[in-house]
Amino acid sequence: MKPTHLPLIAALGLIAIGHSQAALAAPRQCAATGAYVAAHPVAGTKLRITTAIAQPADQNMASHCLIEGAMDERIGPKDGKAYAIKFRMRLPDAWNEKFYMPGGGGANGILADATGNPPGTIVGSYVNALGRGYAVIVHNSGHDVALGDPARGGAASFGIDQQARVDFGHRSYDIVARLGKSITAAHYGKKPRQSYFVGCSEGGREAMMMTNRFPTHFSGVVAGCPAMSTPIHQAYASLLAQTFATLVPPGQTDSYGNPLIVKAYTDADIQLIANAVLQACDAQDGLVDGMVNNLAACTDEVVVPKLTALTCSADKTADCLSAAQINAWRTAMAGPKTSAGVQIYAGNPWEPGIGGMNAGKLNQGFRAWWLGSYESAANNAIKVTTSAPLHAMVHTTPPVPLTVEQNFAWELAFKRDELMTYASRTTDYYTTSSIQNGLATSTDLNRFKKNGGKLIQYTGQADAAVSPNETINWWKKLNAEQGGKAASFARLFLVPGMNHGSGGPATDRFDMLAALENWVERGIAPDSVPASATNPGYFGVTSRTRPLCAYPTWAHYNGSGDINVASSFTCKP
Repeated sequence: MKPTHLPLIAALGLIAIGHSQAALAAPRQCAATGAYVAAHPVAGTKLRITTAIAQPADQNMASHCLIEGAMDERIGPKDGKAYAIKFRMRLPDAWNEKFYMPGGGGANGILADATGNPPGTIVGSYVNALGRGYAVIVHNSGHDVALGDPARGGAASFGIDQQARVDFGHRSYDIVARLGKSITAAHYGKKPRQSYFVGCSEGGREAMMMTNRFPTHFSGVVAGCPAMSTPIHQAYASLLAQTFATLVPPGQTDSYGNPLIVKAYTDADIQLIANAVLQACDAQDGLVDGMVNNLAACTDEVVVPKLTALTCSADKTADCLSAAQINAWRTAMAGPKTSAGVQIYAGNPWEPGIGGMNAGKLNQGFRAWWLGSYESAANNAIKVTTSAPLHAMVHTTPPVPLTVEQNFAWELAFKRDELMTYASRTTDYYTTSSIQNGLATSTDLNRFKKNGGKLIQYTGQADAAVSPNETINWWKKLNAEQGGKAASFARLFLVPGMNHGSGGPATDRFDMLAALENWVERGIAPDSVPASATNPGYFGVTSRTRPLCAYPTWAHYNGSGDINVASSFTCKP
């Protein structure tokens, strides 16, 4: 395809923006780069388009225009590294007249494929949005993990730079959303009729920001397993490191001399705990099926006696747990607190998805975050070792540079009584705190609601990375502030057995975007969302479907019918 001939501005590759969006009309093919630059709506920023190329259809993607570029390119004053908000867009020839922006993950700092389906993601609410006709944009949130400094937290080393902290925290998502919609309008000659944001984990935090900090950007938002309290929930890593380290015998250490917490529990030990939860709670939803639908009934009062009954009467064997193991697990489940007992971040609910056996192997979806693989010779728990650099470099002020060998030791020595001080502190250079930069827990969604916005949250009940209780507590608060009518624009779906975003003994395959489209575009509020099990072998069956129910309802068995078929269940309180 030949580029459309547009005004002289098309010859420019970089201009400072200080004017309104140009009224450009172009057929559904790539224009010259300057046409997209001229469409940039954000005053005071600089945009450079590096790519505008027509892409033919292949087995993975429909034909489309690929646009890539960068905003606010600069050199960091403290580290001398290059920073920029880089983005990638795909604008399909067969456009559905809608715009889609997926959230990021972890420390961000990469450019995803811009199909709307992050690489490797096969379950949850992520979909190939490009294949559905959406204009899609992704971005790196203002930094490149490839430029990470191993001596300063690796991928989190951007935390040394104040502007990068702000861009990662909130600013880049605002700018990129506005840019993406403007480029879309310039390319097709009209604005998108609907705009959607879908994210999970860090992307879920970004999604929540869109509802309260930027409430007019998107008509529909999906916030999966939302890490909306990131600057605060970092306290969980230190709790896990310090609690499980007490179970490790002297001499069992990693290569850096730290207690090897991967050995605190065998896989069989984890499954003993999961079985205790099943014995206590499985039948409380009216059906023994390896799932806990009535999560509110699965409390300490019913679980702890079953757990205590597993206490070894003598030496530790594969069929029992030591009293220290039971106490440590209960401490971890209760969540991080100050020395005075003040809850810092919500604990986790009791849920059999912490385990799950299939073909003789334990589901690793929970223990990977809290403990790491038992077979490892290193402390490889994702929450403890991977969270430490972000905790130290991005969510602590001033940042604390850590090398790989220092990550675990730092969490092991961290004082949770001081967390709020570090998270709320500012300096002459770090003029905003990590809480100001990235906290996304506000329940003031009135502008989002007034704008006609609809929010769908979902979370796995056995999420080891982001506490399901934190999300449940947030929704309860929102509902109270909305006079019990939050469901008119915001709904939460709990996924029994699901780990962080996917996996576990769960019906973890579902399409939240379709449910959101029905709500936004057709006014059909989702009372339930159909879901299927990616790995039904955890239940010893070949397939299983269930309805995911809008909280506080849950899936009740109708009393007859195949228990592995969704139609045998009804969502009720």
